[in-house]
Amino acid sequence: MRITRRDFLRWGGALAGTLSAPGPAFGKGGRLRVPVLLYHDISDDFRDDYTVSPARFAAQMEWLYGNGYRAVPLRELARLPGNAKAVVITFDDGYASFLEYAWPLFREYGFHSTINVIGSSVGSYLDVGGNRPMLSWDEYRYLLRTGAVDLGCHTYGLHAYTHRGVIGVPGKRLEEDLEKFRELLRRETGGSTEILAWPYGLYEAKHVEIARRAGFRYLLTSGEGDFTGPGDLSAIPRKNVNDGYDIHSFKAGVES
Repeated sequence: MRITRRDFLRWGGALAGTLSAPGPAFGKGGRLRVPVLLYHDISDDFRDDYTVSPARFAAQMEWLYGNGYRAVPLRELARLPGNAKAVVITFDDGYASFLEYAWPLFREYGFHSTINVIGSSVGSYLDVGGNRPMLSWDEYRYLLRTGAVDLGCHTYGLHAYTHRGVIGVPGKRLEEDLEKFRELLRRETGGSTEILAWPYGLYEAKHVEIARRAGFRYLLTSGEGDFTGPGDLSAIPRKNVNDGYDIHSFKAGVES
């Protein structure tokens, strides 16, 4: 089921409208502050930290759009002006629900987004509390052609290595995994990426240098917080958004 603007207005628009008062948001003292939002799956079938319902996700995007926020690419982070009213929207893992629920809204609102892909899971299923279908390479190629979606690396096959991110992963193993992802991405899309999202946001200091040497510039963590300019692009914090965020707490999280 797709969530259209009309659906949103029917389900939750009245509530969002009551929260549209302008807030100070960004640029306090001229210092850049940008929330980098972290989503995973969009579904009514799961209730966990990795899922947001379609209706709640639509309400959040409607609130951003209605309050004048732009969703920008990660590559713009370092050059946004201090008074920018911007967010970065990221999705980890690469669930198929992106095309059904997020993409129609992003296309309507002109929002940019980044999907961090688990290389070994493309076109299959990921078992996280149940089987969740994943986007295919054909779908990624379509999204890349729009210019409104970037792909990042979520490792090729280390996502479930120990369920502790890449903590404990030998450096050589990480190098080989990142190179395998790059080769796959190049073969399937003809492109590359400078974006890496650590699985579960867990890594060791030595892994940062390995990632840099492999050509990754924007390293996404799961540390709660906003990106504050000029900031450290090798440790970009994010706000994990799930169904625990109603429109009130979402607004507070973006504007705080």
